[in-house]
Parts: sequence; C-alpha cells; structure tokens
Amino acid sequence: MEMDFKLGSVIRKIREDKGYTREELCEGICHINTIGNIEGNRTSPTFELLRMMAGRLGESVDVIIRSAEIEKNAFYVQQKMQLEKYAEAYDLDGCEAVLSLIDDDLYTKLLPAEQQFFDRVQVVVLLGSYQDVEKAYALAKKSLYKTYKKDGHFTREECLLINLLLSMKQSQKNVELAKKALKWIRKRDNYVQDVYAFVLLINGLVMLSYMREEWFELLDYAVTGEKMALKLDKSRFIPNFIFMQGLATYKLMIDINFGLSEMKRAIDYAILIRQLDNYKDLCEYAKKHNINLT
Repeated sequence: MEMDFKLGSVIRKIREDKGYTREELCEGICHINTIGNIEGNRTSPTFELLRMMAGRLGESVDVIIRSAEIEKNAFYVQQKMQLEKYAEAYDLDGCEAVLSLIDDDLYTKLLPAEQQFFDRVQVVVLLGSYQDVEKAYALAKKSLYKTYKKDGHFTREECLLINLLLSMKQSQKNVELAKKALKWIRKRDNYVQDVYAFVLLINGLVMLSYMREEWFELLDYAVTGEKMALKLDKSRFIPNFIFMQGLATYKLMIDINFGLSEMKRAIDYAILIRQLDNYKDLCEYAKKHNINLT
C-alpha cells in the first residue's frame, strides 16, 4: 500500500493496547517478519493485508489510516509529548494548558485509546485543581466504556481509568473491575505484561485494603506491589508498599518488631527520595493506629 505516511506505528500501538503479540496478529495472515517490518515502518502493508490486520484488531481500515494521518500532524505530536511530560510530573497547570489546545475536531479523529489518554489527564485535572469528583467520575466512566468489553481483556488506558474510578468510588463494581484487570495483567507473559498499569492498580487495591482493614489482603497486595515497583523502577510507589507490608505484619501479629522496622524503613525511604507529602501521609497512618515509630 503506497502512501506518503507509514501505518506501522499505528498498527503497533493498537496491537499493544489490545494485548496482542505479533504471533497472534500474524497467525494465518502473514509471516511474523512481515509484521515486524510493517511496525518498524520499513514497509507498508498491501490494502488486503491491512484489511485483515484491522479486522483481527477490531478496528476499521479508515480509522487506522486516519490515525496515521494524525501522527503526521507535528502540532498534535508535540502537544501529546508535552502532555505526557506534564502528566508524569503531576504539573496540573501545564496539563490544563495543553488540553485547552486540543480542539473537538482533532479529538474526534483520535483512536478511542488516544481519546482515553486525554480524558484520563482531564480527570486528574478535575480532581486535583477543581476537586470536582462528580464531573471527574462521570468522565472517567464514559471514557472507560468507549473500549471496555466484558471479555477479560484490558488495555493500559482502561486499567488507569479503572484505578481512577476506584480512587473516587469504592463500589463493589469498581473493586471487581480493578481485581479483574489486575488478574488479567498478572496472567500475561512477562514480555507483554504492562507493569506500569499493574503497579497503579495494585496500589489502588492496597489503599482499599488499608481503608477496609483487610490485613491479609493488604499484606499480599503490598508484597507483590513492591516487587513489581522495583521491576518497573518506580521509586515513588515503594515507600507505600513497604509501609503497608509493615503495618499488615504488625496488625496480624506475625512479627511485631519486623512490622515496626518496615514502617520506619518506609518513612526513612520517603524522606530519602524527597516525598514529603507521602512522608506526612505515612506518619498519619501510623498515628491513626496508635503506632509510635520514634
């Protein structure tokens, strides 16, 4: 398919978002090396091959071509990269400034998963800057169901939206969704496992278990969460996981001294990596349970 832009990047993004391996995408369609060359933008697919790949991925050819055209839009690419940086740094003013530049015409041309990224950042802005939980919850829910199907599969954006929904409302449905998504990621092969989504989900379930004082469940989630956070190299999650392991160990009277030492280690670690807000939160958790860590 001769075009003045490459489709490979879009095909790869859709494949990864939907949890397909290259082997699964090419089975009965083409050789795996062909998929590799297409995704690497070294060759373009024929229209017939594109049609078959689109069908397997559950997208239309028109949507894929339109998305590839958007990827040529330098303004869009620049703004998305900037938004990703602001979101990672939790710079809400920066996020809001970029979001205001994405007009409705451009937004409606995006893949649903791309729309979900912008929706998710908007939810964070609504919560962090405006404390508008009702509007944020409605947007997160609407965005999730743009793609979510009850087939056991979860994309990264779906997982992150579910985590936001759970943080706002600890309903049985949201808890079940979070656990279902976590279970699905856990079962994936290591090389396609979305560790980032896993860590965010399990952190949400750690906090839920803490609020409900479900100590056995808290211990299990916190131990797993620390291992995955270390694998991801995301230090900002680690103090929370360490502290909750210590608290659960203390509450279950498995080893009170070890529990106390782990809680102290978590607080020291939070100071070390300059997480002052998290440090204060951990101290408050200890105070709430009448635990003296001095």
